[in-house]
Amino acid sequence: MKTLLILLLLSLSLSSQTLEETYQNALQHNYQLQILEEELAIVIQQEKIESLWDDPVLSVGINDIQFEKPLSRDLEAMQNQYVALSQSIPLSNRLELSAQIEEEKQRLIKEKQEALKVEISTKLRKAFIEVEYAQKRLEILDGYIAFLKTPMQLLRELSAIEKGTVEKYIKTELLQKKYQLQRQNALEAIEVAKENVELISNRPVDTFEGFVGSNAYENQTLEGLLTQVQNNNPKLSMSEILNEVALKGVALAKAKEQADIKVTAGYYQRLDRNDFISLGVAYPLYTNGKQEKQRVQAMKRVNIQALTVKETELRLAQALKIALHELKRLKQESEILNQSRNKIEALIRNARLNLSTGGSLVKYYELFSQKVENALVLNQKQRIIALTENRIQEILGEKL
Repeated sequence: MKTLLILLLLSLSLSSQTLEETYQNALQHNYQLQILEEELAIVIQQEKIESLWDDPVLSVGINDIQFEKPLSRDLEAMQNQYVALSQSIPLSNRLELSAQIEEEKQRLIKEKQEALKVEISTKLRKAFIEVEYAQKRLEILDGYIAFLKTPMQLLRELSAIEKGTVEKYIKTELLQKKYQLQRQNALEAIEVAKENVELISNRPVDTFEGFVGSNAYENQTLEGLLTQVQNNNPKLSMSEILNEVALKGVALAKAKEQADIKVTAGYYQRLDRNDFISLGVAYPLYTNGKQEKQRVQAMKRVNIQALTVKETELRLAQALKIALHELKRLKQESEILNQSRNKIEALIRNARLNLSTGGSLVKYYELFSQKVENALVLNQKQRIIALTENRIQEILGEKL
């Protein structure tokens, strides 16, 4: 019974999942997303903290203790006990600016969350793509490996009587071993995809359901795609938010050039004499130009961040253009392979018809080998097309 229960639990945990189900699972269990949620909570609280004044300072003391009579408190007028309260009062809007910076940091973390969701989507799509085309490769290879058993037997028999057939037999045998190795590689690719999904979603997956749809990005206008990058790419939004933070940093540095004042009020008690109250105001003198230098530093950070925004825009735009060029080239090559497949199919049909009139069976199997090789190359080309489209989706900031 215990063994049965364990097997049942394993079957429930290792289940078949669609891409959307895997994505939703990843959103719930991804550690990095959980970390960002905690960071967001910290920054939200920090915004409240930044808007608060400094805490007041309470002072208690005794003045003029005589060494000869340390317990006497009525020998001189200066002898007193006091309690004082000090409070720093900001004269600028630095607290409001500090709170606004924390608010911008909240936006930044939210964009980090969006960027992570895009990254998760990209990695999950990649895993599903790898599985889809590995399975297609397995179908092609399994069919051909089974098909090769007949020509291998024929070539083995012919090689005993025909020297020219020996070379074909050896080549076919090597081809069979090559495809068996490719089959093993395809199985390993599926296992790697499973491990990657578990790394992203923190949950194992047994089998994959469905496939990643194709997007005809090469048929869309470049201007429209670049607009989508501007509007949706979270990395670009992050650089723009950091630019806003830098600008507010300049305003904050300027506000800090206006010093805070410190007000102190104290009550002094004296024995046999009148008590009194003391009031004082302290104002720092900024004579070394430290605050002005900090503002200059903040302005330099604005320049750096403005350049970062431009660099990010350029990098994303060029990455998109390069990917689109690659996609067009890959689809043209894929079309050529499709045309070659059609020609090979026609040759195979003709060779099959000739078999009844004394045509070469070896020639027929050689053509079939060309068909399989074409199918493998075409499958690999389509895999690269799907991965390129996935890369474009990442640049566009598309999530599942």
